[in-house]
Amino acid sequence: MRAEEVIMRKSFEKVFVLASVVVAVILIMVLIVTAFGGIKTEDFDNNLVKGLLFTLGVLYIVLAIVATVLVFINSDVIKEVTLRSEQGGSVKVSVAVISKYVKNACAEVEGVKCKKVGLVSDEYGVRLKVNLKVVDKDVIEVETYLRTLLEDLFLNEFNFKFNSIEFKITALVPKYKADKEAIDAAVLKKLEEMKGENEVSEEAPQADEPIDEAPEASVEAPAEAEETSEEIAPVEEAKEAEEAPQEEVASSAAEVEETPLENKEEE
Repeated sequence: MRAEEVIMRKSFEKVFVLASVVVAVILIMVLIVTAFGGIKTEDFDNNLVKGLLFTLGVLYIVLAIVATVLVFINSDVIKEVTLRSEQGGSVKVSVAVISKYVKNACAEVEGVKCKKVGLVSDEYGVRLKVNLKVVDKDVIEVETYLRTLLEDLFLNEFNFKFNSIEFKITALVPKYKADKEAIDAAVLKKLEEMKGENEVSEEAPQADEPIDEAPEASVEAPAEAEETSEEIAPVEEAKEAEEAPQEEVASSAAEVEETPLENKEEE
């Protein structure tokens, strides 16, 4: 299946889905209008109305079935690949040939067995899907080697390149064996670190207990009293200094008044 055919099939899917939605909306609108009294039951006795509703119902069923089939059918899977197409003819290769070719390539790698081969076509090209069984081999190493091998074989044998090659590991006997002692030691170390963190978190609230501020207030109170007394003392001294000259003036005035009186008495 070529890319143009895939695009055309997807366009048909969209057309059938939209058409079924439009017909369904029309039928729903008719039912709603009838339920609210816009269309009376006597109107449905007309043969024209019956024929119209019957046609819409059949059309909706057909469109819904075709749209469902187009959406869910696995039509992307193809049975052959077109290697070259010209005006005079074309060259195609079947899936059986490609499957045998891929299995022979996988057999060259020790510990790898090909279980299934499939071809899928989309708008970007043809994808090759391969199911593998890997025994005692590194998966990344196998995937890299097989991908490079298959690309080289198909390019030089058929002058054809797949859009992508996808590997699916359906069975695996791992090569890597975990060191149990090292794992146990790492687990114990992590548990000790977690235990130490928990102890630190439990001791932290004790260090953050509130401190009584009353003694500080009692200690600072006398200092504040001394400061206020020191501020008041200069004010009182200034008042005394102002009052002293007034008293001296008053006493001098009294002496002046007394002297004339005494002089008069003596006369």
